[in-house]
Amino acid sequence: MPRIALLLAAVLPAACVQNAALGDAGGPDLPPLAADAAEPRLALAEHLLAEYFASDIVARPTICLAVSDGRSEEALAQAQETALVARFPKLAPLSRCTRVRTAWQDSEDEQPALVFAIHNFSCASTTECSAWASYTAGATASPSSLYRMRYEGFRWQFERDSRRIAE
Repeated sequence: MPRIALLLAAVLPAACVQNAALGDAGGPDLPPLAADAAEPRLALAEHLLAEYFASDIVARPTICLAVSDGRSEEALAQAQETALVARFPKLAPLSRCTRVRTAWQDSEDEQPALVFAIHNFSCASTTECSAWASYTAGATASPSSLYRMRYEGFRWQFERDSRRIAE
C-alpha cells in the first residue's frame, strides 16, 4: 500500500489548470463535466479522477469517491456518481468501499481500497468555488490540497495549492 501512496503523491501534483485527458480510464468519449457551469463539484471530482486514471499505476485497488463536510464521508448524489462511473468504469460506487476500523476496503473482496474525498466544498459565486481534496489508500491518508476553481472559457479551470496548512 505504501507504493500506491507514493505513486499518488507523484501523480496528484500534476498541473491542474486544464481538463486532464481521461487517459486509460477505459470510459466512453463523453463531453467533460468541467464544461457544465452548474456542476462545479462534479467537475472537480472528474478532474481528480482523470489525473489518477491517466497515471501509469498498474495494480490499482478498488477506487471510490466521497464528499465530506469534515465529519463523515458520503456518496455523491446517485446521478452524479453514475455520471462519473460512466466516464471511469474502474471507479466503484462509494457503497462498495467500507471503513473497517481505520482503513478503507473493498466490501466485495476485502482488499484495501483507495477513496478520494472532496472536503468542505463551497462557492463564493456561480463562477468561483473552492474545496479541499485528499485520498486515503487503505489506512494511509494523503495531505489535503486546496483546489480553487473558476468557470471561464466555457469550462471549470482548476488551480491546486499544495501548501501545508501550517505553512
